[in-house]
Amino acid sequence: MRSKRIIPAAFGSLVLALAVVAGANGGAASAAPPDTQPGGPWGEGNSLSGVDSYEEMWSTLQKLEDGGAIDLEAAPYQSNLGRDIPVVTIGDGPVPVMFIANQHGNEFMVSRGMMDLIQQVAGNDSPQNQAIRDALTITIVPRVNVDGFDGDVTDAQENTTPWRQNWDPTCEVGCDFWSAGRGYDINRYHSYGATPQDNPYVPGEDTLNEVPEAMAMRTLWDERQPVLMVDYHHQGTYVDDDGRMITGSIMWPNAVDTAAELGISDEFAETITASQRAASVMLQAVDGYGYANITRYPSTSTPGIARNAYGLLGSASVLFELRGGIGQKSAGYIAKTASVTGYELLKSVADGSWETADLSVIENIRERGDSVSHE
Repeated sequence: MRSKRIIPAAFGSLVLALAVVAGANGGAASAAPPDTQPGGPWGEGNSLSGVDSYEEMWSTLQKLEDGGAIDLEAAPYQSNLGRDIPVVTIGDGPVPVMFIANQHGNEFMVSRGMMDLIQQVAGNDSPQNQAIRDALTITIVPRVNVDGFDGDVTDAQENTTPWRQNWDPTCEVGCDFWSAGRGYDINRYHSYGATPQDNPYVPGEDTLNEVPEAMAMRTLWDERQPVLMVDYHHQGTYVDDDGRMITGSIMWPNAVDTAAELGISDEFAETITASQRAASVMLQAVDGYGYANITRYPSTSTPGIARNAYGLLGSASVLFELRGGIGQKSAGYIAKTASVTGYELLKSVADGSWETADLSVIENIRERGDSVSHE
């Protein structure tokens, strides 16, 4: 991997980009799906029940803005279908924070969690919410991949959305994570170079990034310099050694080889520690809840993944993968996990306690177990 010129983050290693990467596979488990929490039937995987459509999401957010609870705008780039990506801003405090979700179109229950979080933080004037809004300026992008979620398109195999990728059926350069006749995996194309337009898979500085959603998130990052950026995804269903369903997995930046090539190993080490402290806050937020069983995510060191790209740029970065492709009872628990961990992290950044969070929580985290088929 070649070197990229880095833009220093205004807040150095205190910047937190919670970037979440989806799609790694564990070993297959032969046992039938276990009985555990969250319980209930497996139901119809990828059911859109209870999740806002593109139009419904914009309508809900517009009503909140009309009521003065949030500021709503479109992201700096539109999708390839010409659709606006909603960007919500809450609060006016001195510490900027950014959460993003649903980079993969078929990982949509986390967008419901972010919508719940928006309404929780902005919807009432409790002393805790007021303290958060006074301390932080919060940016939330509840659905990055608007086309992959419910775009009116059909891919080369005649599949319809929701699917993982965005919509871009042609690719000329930097096609490492592109699906023929469909589109790009957005969460592989976040630039860690000088500009959002740089393609992470083309040598040297360039303007060849063809993924508008990834460029939009990097442009927002440049504009807002967040000390916290939350990016939620889904993973499949896995079990731990005791047969309990794993409901989520967490990770931090690990692109240490790229950091060495860039000559920022010491800074990156500090970023990793800050990221682990944020992850500790999130783990403790759901510790003891029957619906949450969180492990370490077995992630790659690909530098164009949001978790790594923003870490290389100087932001603390955490990945949170939640169980997906499940029925509505379990899906409600997953959305709740997203909103609960997000809210507790906002509280912790607002009062500064995340900076001294217990790292033993991270040191003792279990590895993710085997996968379980929904069949």
